[in-house]
Amino acid sequence: MTTFVYVRQSLDKTGAGAAVTRQREDCLRLCEERGWDIVRVWEENDTSASSRKPRPVYTAMLEAIERGDAQVLVAWHVDRLTRKLTDLEHLIEVTQRTGLRIVTVTGDIDLSNDAGRLVGRILASVARGEVERKGARQKRAQQQAAEQGRPAGGRRAFGYGSDGETIIDDEAALVRDAYSDLLAGASLKGIARKWNELGVTTTAGNPWRHDNVRSMLKNPRYAGLRAYKGQVVGPATWKALVDEETHEAAVALLSLPERRTTQSTARKHLLPAIAHCWKCGSDVATGHSRHGKRLYICRASKCISRKADPVDELVEAVVVARLSRPDAVELLSEPSTPDLESDRATAEAIKERINDLAIGLEEGLLTLGAVRKSSDRLRVELDKVEARMRNAVEADVLTPLVTADDVAQTWAACDLQQKRAVISALMTITLHPPERGHQPFDPDSVRIEWRAEA
Repeated sequence: MTTFVYVRQSLDKTGAGAAVTRQREDCLRLCEERGWDIVRVWEENDTSASSRKPRPVYTAMLEAIERGDAQVLVAWHVDRLTRKLTDLEHLIEVTQRTGLRIVTVTGDIDLSNDAGRLVGRILASVARGEVERKGARQKRAQQQAAEQGRPAGGRRAFGYGSDGETIIDDEAALVRDAYSDLLAGASLKGIARKWNELGVTTTAGNPWRHDNVRSMLKNPRYAGLRAYKGQVVGPATWKALVDEETHEAAVALLSLPERRTTQSTARKHLLPAIAHCWKCGSDVATGHSRHGKRLYICRASKCISRKADPVDELVEAVVVARLSRPDAVELLSEPSTPDLESDRATAEAIKERINDLAIGLEEGLLTLGAVRKSSDRLRVELDKVEARMRNAVEADVLTPLVTADDVAQTWAACDLQQKRAVISALMTITLHPPERGHQPFDPDSVRIEWRAEA
């Protein structure tokens, strides 16, 4: 009789495939004893039969059976074929359509009659029960590990060894730098780009992106805290890479709406939304001339349009000159320690109330006028809370420059977002129209006013 052999192992921790090898040996011995002609051995290693993930090998085998390629299917046990009743019912339908005979090392199953199908369903139910009991034990073990502050297992975290506790010094240094850079105004994309240029990858071997940098910096494990199901449950057994205050400031900063940028919304140039039009006061946007030259254009009324590069060069030169002066250290502000956790909770509560208003309007419980009035008031409150959070977590972006031995060199190494943060902290910029005709760039047409502290 033409025969298929199917072997499967759910979890192969070593990658050696020892379990499927033992199954194969037992199944082949059974086929030899019964004189069956083995057409093919189908093998799935490190593959679960209880999850929702597809099993391509198993699916391809059933398709081959439907084509009549085999009369007998041999497995070590029914739970190697399926651990879900839904999959068993599909297998029963296949046997009824094709006349397939299923044989296991632990005993034959005749799914062509009601008694055999009953046995098959009982075995599948038992297998499913084993999966659920195992899952409950694993969840309880994970909860206990969290309560005790022990590592969770799985893929290692960047900066730590596979045991979850040993610190990998070169990676840990990068993590600490990332927190410092973020709080000094650096963008997530800039951090990812720097690491990729250094040839540093994630622990899965993938390039860094802004989203996985964000996830890493928000992970409480780097502050020596253990989380379970997204909530911090207590101190961890491993050493922290940054203090809790630094981590809390980073999380608060990354929670601000303006930090939720995408590829299309991230700023790509130095002065958009910072410089303003001399006539209407609107901020400027970036545009291009018909010759491809980059321009700064009044966003509201197009009152002004002028070449961007000379303006950028002037502003950067003025910043470097100001921060190179001996009195630049006076620009540094005193640190503050507000209650970021309380502010973040308040912001979330306000957002929930705004959402409740929308639901009330949709269900006809509130009028449009009442919703608008309440929503406007809540948004004003939210703006105040988020502004307080912003002021608290935006570390003094000037410190790395003021304390640098070479301000020009340090400025050149800053990424775009850091430069924009410094400019916003130091000055306001108003762009006036340039002289008509081909006149040289006039620095006086760019009015720079220092903020009070500068």
